[in-house]
Amino acid sequence: MSSGAPHRHAEAVAFRLPPDRLVARLAGFNQRREVSWFGLEGAFEGQGDAVVRFVRVDAGVLGGGGTAAINGGVIAAGFDAACVLAAAAQFEAEVVVTLTLQVQYLRLARVGPGLEFRAQVSKSVRHLCFVQAQLIDRDDHAFKTLASAMATLAPG
Repeated sequence: MSSGAPHRHAEAVAFRLPPDRLVARLAGFNQRREVSWFGLEGAFEGQGDAVVRFVRVDAGVLGGGGTAAINGGVIAAGFDAACVLAAAAQFEAEVVVTLTLQVQYLRLARVGPGLEFRAQVSKSVRHLCFVQAQLIDRDDHAFKTLASAMATLAPG
């Protein structure tokens, strides 16, 4: 989508964990080696958005389409991280695992300060949740959807 707020596919399910547990989950997420290796950092926003942003972009994550764009595998890893963070706010379990992840690439994701993965839980039951996510570029006060994803996750 090209303007206004980021496109959301479904009404987001509110975070289930209390605020103090969300703070602890977020701290643990941001200390994970794979999250920092990709140069990512997570945040919880509003009542149901898990947001993952690039805080640093190393040359090793570039190469998408032969350009200075983010590599497609790195985009998939970013979606996985955002979906795990969204699901982690739903379950008491310390570990959340991805059962399925489907990514649709729409445009090249060129490096810039406005790139962010936004994930929302669309349905959550006792041992399963469904997450929808978008990679958006917020540059120039416009919201461009560069890729989208759907995932199924469960407590480990």
